[in-house]
Amino acid sequence: MDNYNRVSSSLTGIYNRKVPYGGGAPGMVKTNTQTLPNGGGTYNPAGKSEIVPTPIFQGAQAPVTPQTPIEQAPDLYEKYRDPKTGDVMSPEEWAIYLGNKVPKGSGQIPNYAGDAMTNPNESANQLTGRARNLNNARNDIATGTTDPYGVGNKSGIAYSPTELKAIENAYAGIYDPALNDVFSRLKDKQDEEKEKSEKESIIFKTNEAIRQWKAINGISKGANGGDTNYDFSKSAVADGASNAGMGLKDFQALESDDLKNFYINPPKAKGSNGTMVPIYQNFEEDIKSIVDGELERQILIDEITASTRLSPDVKTYFLNKIPNVTEEEKEWYMNEFWGKIPFVK
Repeated sequence: MDNYNRVSSSLTGIYNRKVPYGGGAPGMVKTNTQTLPNGGGTYNPAGKSEIVPTPIFQGAQAPVTPQTPIEQAPDLYEKYRDPKTGDVMSPEEWAIYLGNKVPKGSGQIPNYAGDAMTNPNESANQLTGRARNLNNARNDIATGTTDPYGVGNKSGIAYSPTELKAIENAYAGIYDPALNDVFSRLKDKQDEEKEKSEKESIIFKTNEAIRQWKAINGISKGANGGDTNYDFSKSAVADGASNAGMGLKDFQALESDDLKNFYINPPKAKGSNGTMVPIYQNFEEDIKSIVDGELERQILIDEITASTRLSPDVKTYFLNKIPNVTEEEKEWYMNEFWGKIPFVK
């Protein structure tokens, strides 16, 4: 019994002993607050033994859970967005955008532009050939037959049919300004060559009529009824050619010195504005009015044939310039001031 009491007293002393915080003899039960591993929280065995969760943040010592980055969905329309606005372009706008990126340093368009500057006086036949080649190239691109810069069906990009057609049309449209220019130049050149041909025809007919009249009547230069002996200076001839709207070579080819003198020293009369102007200016205005349908041609014909200030040479020249006068009419009027001659047709 004494032994039992001694053991019991020892155990009671052990359990009632106050153990310093965090210390105590080996094998002794700890009653201070304990920390569970792996962030499991804390508890105190001397109390109710409840586990207190570890706070999420404990300063620099708290574990940080890495955030998984959110992947952005790929922008399927990125290449179709306007670089300035960010808006998705329509197929037509996309085609124009691509067309503007087409190399401009070589090819038909820049070659044409360069040639137009260095050789502006191409003939109508040359311009017709250019127009044909440019138009064929444009049509081949518009139909997808060719893709010389690789921006359409040879670009390797899977365009939709609508996009591809828009690209081809926009790409082909690069040729439009050049085609408009070449057709405009062609029309101007055709009009110029037509006018030149008409002038040459008028000069030829006038010269032949004068030659025949002189031959039939035996008239020589300086004789009664023929040309006066003129001695024109080079500057006077140049002025006359300018007044006549002729090249120097064509003006010098005029058979009649009277006709040349008409332009070198032109007689004057009242013009449409009431001031004195060269007679040839009045005649040219009247001819234009006839072409525009504002004047009856017979009025000018009568004025020319009845004039006492004009030589037969001058009358012949302007009669040939009046539009829509038949060859039979010309022959009749010329007989009035030349006499009976076999008129040149």
